[in-house]
Amino acid sequence: MAGPSYADAIARHAADPGSPPALVLPDRIVGYAEFAADVDACAAWLAARGCGPDGVVGVCVGDEVLHLVVTLALLAIGAPQVVLPTHEPPAAREELARRLAVRTLVVGETSDALPDRAYAEVSAAVLARERRRKASVRPGSRAGALVYYASSGTTGRPKIYSLTEDALIWRVARARETEAMGPGSRILALSSVEHSPSRHKRMFALHAGLTSVFVPESGAMRTGLAGACAEHGVTNVELNTLQVASLLAEEGGAAAVLPPQTSVYVAGSRVPAQMRRTFRSRHGRPLYVHYGAREIGRIAFNWPDGGDDELETLGPPVRWMDVEIVDAEGVPVPRGEVGEIRLHSDHLACGYLDDPQATARAYRDGWFHPGDLVSLTGAGELRLHGRVDERMNLNSIKIYPSEIEQVIEALPGVRAAAAFAQPSPVHGDIPMVAVETLPGTTVDPEALLEAARERLGLRAPRRIVVVETLPRNSAGKILRTEVARMLAGCR
Repeated sequence: MAGPSYADAIARHAADPGSPPALVLPDRIVGYAEFAADVDACAAWLAARGCGPDGVVGVCVGDEVLHLVVTLALLAIGAPQVVLPTHEPPAAREELARRLAVRTLVVGETSDALPDRAYAEVSAAVLARERRRKASVRPGSRAGALVYYASSGTTGRPKIYSLTEDALIWRVARARETEAMGPGSRILALSSVEHSPSRHKRMFALHAGLTSVFVPESGAMRTGLAGACAEHGVTNVELNTLQVASLLAEEGGAAAVLPPQTSVYVAGSRVPAQMRRTFRSRHGRPLYVHYGAREIGRIAFNWPDGGDDELETLGPPVRWMDVEIVDAEGVPVPRGEVGEIRLHSDHLACGYLDDPQATARAYRDGWFHPGDLVSLTGAGELRLHGRVDERMNLNSIKIYPSEIEQVIEALPGVRAAAAFAQPSPVHGDIPMVAVETLPGTTVDPEALLEAARERLGLRAPRRIVVVETLPRNSAGKILRTEVARMLAGCR
């Protein structure tokens, strides 16, 4: 068993008079006793509406506190669930609901309901009424409390996988081994709880008996993240690369420097060397980078020393993960060489729903293949070189997007670079680069090309195109396929 269930863990925190607040909001503080009472009330309310182990429940609740209450209430009664984010268009939510045969939809607003689907509208008033009724439910099966996740796929069709409650709790225990999160820790994630990384972090805090701080992203970036962290005593901040870039763009001298107790963690995309250097110089500490995959959890982490900024290292592999770096034939490569990473661990998601092709690509011979190209440094730390399907082959020369991007991003005026291949029937893959400049600056593409040739030789890009903004996903990851589509036909 991975540890106490979510219901049992929260009940323990609620019964402990020394527990810290569960949630700190801009206008109020919610203790564990109040939060536990809301979860119990919500569980009874959902059970009375037929929610249980035999039908998937769609969660379409934008209010972050209500969203967490519903999530944990569904775990308590053993009901499988999936998030249907309110920020997604109705057609995308309906398609996800159809694929998972969602039986009941829980919404925070009537306007978020889907046509021809049964729904129940949750609110603070509903929970208050249920608390007065003091209804109770029998705990559901932990094995049946599946949580479904939809990750973006290269085909545009989301890949759906599931994790049991035991798997979620096991990951909480592993995360506590690799992060400086003890009693008194206060965790801030600026992304909405409807995004999986933020949701996982909030659920981690609740199971561990820590405090989640809620500050709207717009407010934090407008008034200053450093000030928000100082005001609320935040010790751990979860950001994506776009949010880190906004943090580094803040002005205000010492007022823009994070308080001494606050550490920043970033994941979801490559974290450039320039960003790491600037953060370390500004805040006097490293930027802590997670590397992982949602299907298997954390793979590496550069805490506590931050690793090598120049090499963009990700830290050593976590001890509970079997990690191999292999060539195209599945043979392990020597240390220092680039290969495809494959992994095995307890509580790995077992495949993708109604997608045998994606399952066959990612799950092979007992290993999970996230599709990343990595290498292992002499110090035993992982480096990320790009995706397997993004590796270029120019006249039999293997070129990795990261090696080009690191060189270009080190040049004056460049904020970010995205390397991609332009197919050639003669030469294979012609390396190209799209460049986003720093605000208020201009760059000469020919000068960038010349500098790249000096450093990369035959691996240099053949053309550099300056764009106003590089396309990114919600985690800040640059979408190279979109870049290539934008610049199709450039010569």
